[in-house]
Amino acid sequence: MVGIHFDECQHVFTAVDTATNQKILDSFKSLLKDHNWPLMLIFSGIPSLATQIKKEEQLDRLLRVVSFDGIDLSRSSDKEELTHLFFSYGDKAGIGIEDLATVDFLQRLSFAACFRWGLVIEILIEAFSLAAFASDKTCTIDHFSEAFSKISGLSKGYSPFTLKDYQNNFDQAKMLAMIEQTRKKKAPRQKES
Repeated sequence: MVGIHFDECQHVFTAVDTATNQKILDSFKSLLKDHNWPLMLIFSGIPSLATQIKKEEQLDRLLRVVSFDGIDLSRSSDKEELTHLFFSYGDKAGIGIEDLATVDFLQRLSFAACFRWGLVIEILIEAFSLAAFASDKTCTIDHFSEAFSKISGLSKGYSPFTLKDYQNNFDQAKMLAMIEQTRKKKAPRQKES
């Protein structure tokens, strides 16, 4: 069996072109129905993706939706998982992170990621990459602040990692919109025919 993962799959659908959306859904359905070539499709994205998939009844029956709850550090399992991710990625990068391993930092990290696991991982990778490319032996708040800036498009230094009263200075919905807008700017432009 072959598996194909479509990350941020909601971006293949348009808000207005239902004919194109239907062609995409039909293509996915056709891939799954080929018995000579067993295939597993994995779509990841925001909740609107599930809404698109449900528009094609046969495809919806062939798939199983798995949703992830947002990060809640009052749950010990989430706190342990976030700590595990932090140390695992830090170890893999070969970067010292012990000075950042505090409850306050984990709260700031989860807040900066809008309590989304995927964004936590993006921020970790970006911050550790910045430290590694600078040949720094340890990762600092400045690396995380710059990582947040690159991902969100906000000014350097203006981040949940650096502001004292960060929870009152950032609106989660607006942060997600900024992150999405920054992603769209970075996405390669398709050639118009």
